[in-house]
Amino acid sequence: MKKILALLVLVFTCQMAFCQTYNELINKYKDKTNAEYKEMSKQMLAEAMEDLEPEIKTAMKSIDKMKILELDNCNQTVKKEFWTQVAALENKYTKLDEENENGETVIIFTDGEEEPIKAIIMASKNAKECGLIVIEGNMSTGDFFSVMVFFIALGAQ
Repeated sequence: MKKILALLVLVFTCQMAFCQTYNELINKYKDKTNAEYKEMSKQMLAEAMEDLEPEIKTAMKSIDKMKILELDNCNQTVKKEFWTQVAALENKYTKLDEENENGETVIIFTDGEEEPIKAIIMASKNAKECGLIVIEGNMSTGDFFSVMVFFIALGAQ
């Protein structure tokens, strides 16, 4: 029994130590049953931001691509496995914040601690929804904060 327990601990430790990238995580889950994946190019983002405030518009120009993975309609096993692997992203990226409020958890990571910030990785889950948004580009710290304010305001609507 001790050998089995030790083996399970070893397997779990190795799995957690494996530093997968957000792209590998997306690729692993985007084809799961009922998963939805969208990718928006710089051109699509430019069209979508025509009516934004000038400061936000300027910051959004530093974004090259946005990737959205939604697992809302996947089974609970897939969501639970996904969330475990989201937590492991902390081994590869800088964890900026984790909020747990009203049954919803949001974790924000960045790829790059100094300028330029190469990606913002936002994962969220609650009782019904589960997903990941990745914003790729070359963002200054000012652009990063403007983009975050925009997405926080968008999420509050």
